[in-house]
Amino acid sequence: MARRIEVSPFDRAYEGVLEYIEAHGLKPGDRLPSERDLCVALDVSRTTLRSALAQLSVVHVVECHPGSGSFVCPPRPTTHLDDLSGFSEIVRKAGEVPRSSVLSSEVVACPDKIAPRLGLMPGDPVFKLRRVRGVEREAVCVEAAYVAAAGCPGIEDIDFARESLTQVLEARFGKAVAHTTLTVSVARATDEEAGLLGIAPRALVFSERELRADASFAPVEYCESVYVPERFGVVCTTVFKTPDGGEGFPGEEVEPHVERL
Repeated sequence: MARRIEVSPFDRAYEGVLEYIEAHGLKPGDRLPSERDLCVALDVSRTTLRSALAQLSVVHVVECHPGSGSFVCPPRPTTHLDDLSGFSEIVRKAGEVPRSSVLSSEVVACPDKIAPRLGLMPGDPVFKLRRVRGVEREAVCVEAAYVAAAGCPGIEDIDFARESLTQVLEARFGKAVAHTTLTVSVARATDEEAGLLGIAPRALVFSERELRADASFAPVEYCESVYVPERFGVVCTTVFKTPDGGEGFPGEEVEPHVERL
C-alpha cells in the first residue's frame, strides 16, 4: 500500500497562497483576500498563515501592510545560477531598466589575489571597473570587475555607465563568455558598501564571486559583487539523478553555493 505523504500546515499555507495568485491571475499590486478568508480557504490557523506570508514577503512574492492587507509584489530581477546573462540582461528580462554609476574605470597593477583567477602574474596590467548597478533609481549592487588589459586596448576609455561590459568584451574584443564559475555566500556590508547602496552598515548582503571564461576555458573576466537581497534574487534550478539513471525533481532550490560550467 502506498504511503500517504502528509503536508504540513505551513506548506499548505505557503503553496496555497502561490496557487491562489496563479489561479486568479493576480497582478503586481493586486490585493490578496483577507487573512480570515485565506485561513478558511486553506484550512490553516492565522498564526500559520502569517508565517507563510512573512516567508513569501522575504522572497518578494507578497508585501504585507498591517491594517491594509497583503499585496502581490512586482517581479524583481533574479540571477539564475545556470544562466550566463549579465546584470543588464537580467534586469531587462524583469521588465525594468538597468542603471550604472561608474566609481572607477582604469588600468591598474593586478592585485595578488586576483592574478591567479585571470591567469596573470601579480602586477600585470588589468582593467578594473567598479560600478554601482541599479534598477531605475534604486541601487542594487556594488560590483568590481577585472579584465586582462593586454587583450583589450582602449577599454578604459569606454563609457560603462551606458555600455555592457559583457557585450563590449564580445563585440569589440572577441571575448565571448561560454562558461562561468559562480559562488554566492552571505556577508555583511562594509560601511562604504552600505553608503553606496543606501542600507544599514553591516546589513546582510549576497556576496558573489564570478569567473567568466570563453569556450576554451580561458579566463575572460573576474567579478566581485555585493547585492541587496531584498532588491535582487538568487535562484538555482537543479535536476537530481534518480536510481535508474533518469532525471527527476526539477525546480528544487538549493543553498546558493554552486559551480556552473
